Amino acid sequence: MAGWKLEQQARAIARGAVFAYPTDTIWGLGCHPMIESAVDRLQQIKQRSYHKGLILLSAKTEYLSAYLSTETLAQLNQRISSANPHPTTWICPPSRRCPGYLLGRFNSIAVRISNHDPGYRLSHYLKSPLISTSANISGHPHARNSLQIHRHFQSRLDFIIDGFNSGSQQPSQIRELLDGKIIRH
Repeated sequence: MAGWKLEQQARAIARGAVFAYPTDTIWGLGCHPMIESAVDRLQQIKQRSYHKGLILLSAKTEYLSAYLSTETLAQLNQRISSANPHPTTWICPPSRRCPGYLLGRFNSIAVRISNHDPGYRLSHYLKSPLISTSANISGHPHARNSLQIHRHFQSRLDFIIDGFNSGSQQPSQIRELLDGKIIRH
């Protein structure tokens, strides 16, 4: 992705854009997690219950400092260094500063560290995580490629990041941070 395109997309995200992008697992819909109106719009596009929590995708653990305590960040770093290579989403206790609208009905926040472009580069540029939720209408199969994204979402999104492939085409493993318990393989 050209530098000017990255900058243009990052500025749009910082202003509240909702977009589609390939992640390290499956195609996702995203926005900036601190812009509540963007998160609300994303939930409406997906026709998703506000009771469900959202995943934060980040290039670095340090970008999660507004969402996780210092102790939780240290534990996350330790778990990540010993985890298997499959993309893993960690269920973590949120900090007091973490916006409640990201948690849904839960007392936890889901986070994943990824080095997969374009999310990695956007997160790095913004020095912030991105929302990452499957690209589908709630209860329906997720989109598997950019053609399906364009067909189902184009008129409702601010932009779609083409030219990249998603990682494994399967959702991430989900694990509890505190005890390492696997919730989803």
